[in-house]
Amino acid sequence: MRKTILIPTDFTVNSLNVLKSILVNNQGKQTFDIILVHGISLSDSIRDLLFYSKTKQIESLTNPEFEEACEVIKNKFDSQISSLRIDLFTGYNLSAFENYLEGNKVAQIFTSENKSVLSNKNSFDLSRFIDKCSVQVTKIDSGFNTIIPEKGKITEVFMNQVSMG
Repeated sequence: MRKTILIPTDFTVNSLNVLKSILVNNQGKQTFDIILVHGISLSDSIRDLLFYSKTKQIESLTNPEFEEACEVIKNKFDSQISSLRIDLFTGYNLSAFENYLEGNKVAQIFTSENKSVLSNKNSFDLSRFIDKCSVQVTKIDSGFNTIIPEKGKITEVFMNQVSMG
């Protein structure tokens, strides 16, 4: 059985611990279509909008460590992941977010109990929409407060102990 899930991301390796927790606790019972989504405001400039490319925007936000961590997760949990994609939400209100969820057939949203690190000036926290949406939301304790000797490395994905909560 396939299920589409949405996970907010800030393009840090730490944000992938939510995904890891879901896959570890699933134990191969279900396959997932995974959407890692990031909230970003679009420019009001007509010139910027004419030459806007979602792909280029995502490339500018991601980093090699994040991309490598995604690949490691895809390879390790291959049997549970039907698809994994990164997307941007550019809406300004709850109605737009509900339409985004409906259009992508999102069945459940998983979030971290910790705040996202928004490094881009145009990024915004999706929690204001997630808290009010009609889709089931599950918060996961990612255990970010543990001391990790190789902070910022891809090993963070597999060092943190996570629990569903």
